[in-house]
Amino acid sequence: MGAGGTSFASPIMAGVQALINQKAGGPQGNPAPVYYQLAAGEYGSVGNSSCNSDHGNAVASSCIFYDVTSVDMDVDCVGPNCFLADGSVGVLSTSNSSFLPAYGTGVGWDFATGIGTINAANLVNNWPVAAPQPNFTLSASPASLAVVQGSSGFSSISVAPQNGFAGNVAFSATGLPSGVTASFTSNPDPTSTTLTLSAGATAAIGMFAVTVIGTSGNITSQTTISLTVNPAGNYTLSAAPSTVSITQGTSGASTITINPLNGFASSVSLTASGLPSGVTGSFNPTNTTGTSTLTLTASLTAATGTFTVTITGTSGNLIYSTDISLTVNAAPNFTLSVSPTTLSIGRGTQGSATVTITPSNGFTGNVGLSASGLPKGVTASFSPNPAAASSTLTLRASAAAARGTFLVTITGTSAGLTHKATVTLTVHR
Repeated sequence: MGAGGTSFASPIMAGVQALINQKAGGPQGNPAPVYYQLAAGEYGSVGNSSCNSDHGNAVASSCIFYDVTSVDMDVDCVGPNCFLADGSVGVLSTSNSSFLPAYGTGVGWDFATGIGTINAANLVNNWPVAAPQPNFTLSASPASLAVVQGSSGFSSISVAPQNGFAGNVAFSATGLPSGVTASFTSNPDPTSTTLTLSAGATAAIGMFAVTVIGTSGNITSQTTISLTVNPAGNYTLSAAPSTVSITQGTSGASTITINPLNGFASSVSLTASGLPSGVTGSFNPTNTTGTSTLTLTASLTAATGTFTVTITGTSGNLIYSTDISLTVNAAPNFTLSVSPTTLSIGRGTQGSATVTITPSNGFTGNVGLSASGLPKGVTASFSPNPAAASSTLTLRASAAAARGTFLVTITGTSAGLTHKATVTLTVHR
């Protein structure tokens, strides 16, 4: 099986045209007019004799096309348009009786050789290159941005004109992660703009490639910014201990700690809520970046029981809380009682009664005792005094003591606690 003609010529010229495209910087569209333009410039109306292939090796090395100007292209034939030179085998001819070549050669284009044989290197190097079109490129500075949730980052986008470009460029951004928005200070602009990338409080965290696109008419260019979104600074609260037990009239403390997250370093304001009646809470300090001591103070009349005290920390729009279980116990106490509650003595005599101290809530102190409301001429004494459990009250009436019935008040005092009891005293003759 044989092959020839365009089966060989077409792929060869396709390869040559690829070299032309590479040299020219892009596809050249329909190249045929340029081929003929180059050939016409080389041959003119009479042809360039230095490019005449009839000269053999003497042809010029600068030629793009080498033209064959003599002989013709023939093939064996029989029948019409065939000259039978020897009576058996013919050659193509426009006459059957004489040799008139059907495909003869001449200067310039002809059916036999076209416009000649190419010198590929000269063709590529002499191919007319169209003037470059106006264009532009984009660049970003910085090309990498790191922002935290709830904040913004900035990059300057510059337009670098090429080949006389002088148009306005419209900017846009793609590839933005969820929760991140893009805005440009001037849009469109012929020279530069500032891109602001704003990350919301719930913006997606991670690394992303944001593409900045510039468009001017049918010209488009782009540049890429590497965007890192980091989690916003945050914190948690903790209390140690988280269970506090105090007694009426006393205080207890718990350390409140700010636990920073993601580089959080702001001050947190602390408050307490849920305090029972008679209990106050104070922080030292109230605003802190680290720890604060909460002091819970219960008055002597504070409500008793177990309560949930909520500690709230506030820093900007970041509000968190932790709970403390507070138990307020009743304070140690005591009561007084007198037995008997009535005494009757005569002038110059004495009577006695027992004063009993009844402790409650673990009271263990001594109680100092005194008597008031004594009638004239009557004295009171306690044994022992102070007393922890009981004491004997002795009431002595002088010979001139006032007669009648009187209410004598017994007062017991211990560590700020005061209680009373009464005894009815009758002095008779």
